Amino acid sequence: MHPAYILAQATGAWLQYEFACGRSMLFNERYMSVPIANVLFAIYKQEVRSEYLHPVLGAGRSGPGRRPEVDFAVVGKYPKLSCALESKWLGSNGLTAEEILWDLLRLELIAHSEKVPAFFLLGGRRKHLEQFFQSRVFLGKPNNKGRYRRLLKLGGATQSRLRVDSPTPDRKDVFSKLLKPYQNLSFSSFVTTSSSYVYPQHCPMFQYQVYVWHVLAPQGTPRFFPRDHKLYALEPEHRVDSQPLIPE
Repeated sequence: MHPAYILAQATGAWLQYEFACGRSMLFNERYMSVPIANVLFAIYKQEVRSEYLHPVLGAGRSGPGRRPEVDFAVVGKYPKLSCALESKWLGSNGLTAEEILWDLLRLELIAHSEKVPAFFLLGGRRKHLEQFFQSRVFLGKPNNKGRYRRLLKLGGATQSRLRVDSPTPDRKDVFSKLLKPYQNLSFSSFVTTSSSYVYPQHCPMFQYQVYVWHVLAPQGTPRFFPRDHKLYALEPEHRVDSQPLIPE
């Protein structure tokens, strides 16, 4: 069984149990930490750490401010990682494209540099999830053929690729905000993800589901530096040699 499905099944089942116990008023992203950590340990049989220093973005960062982290990391013989995971809780207010894309970009950097599995986990009430999956934030703006470029793939057997080097017009500003601070960091031209793994597949709208995507870094995928890209390069007067700040 794929680790992404095990993560969805275990976390989704745990939310169902907690819901049955009358504790849904406590649900948020941090509340999912217990099942996520437990199932990661069950899968990999290695130490699981939360808020772990991001091995690419955090390396060499100094000075004031919190260094960038990843929500969960499975750590073998330090500092070797075996897995990384970012989680998000979807409430009634939804999420922004920036929040999701930043998690996906950070996970791709780990998958590429560390050659380890990386996962994006999204939990919430089924009603809120389905509303979000039909929103303009998730679907994007349709092209002239009426087709959407969803942030993530919800079904089917194939993988999904989201363009980073040539984003859709409605996402150019988001990618620009995320990538401009990292002029000298290599990013993939595509964010490649699996189709979603969801548990439970069917439940009442007022109950809870968990979706998990495997974030991949296929060998041979082209990469680019923002400093060399027409959309993301800073003007010469704005370029600095110091380590950039992390977007919030």
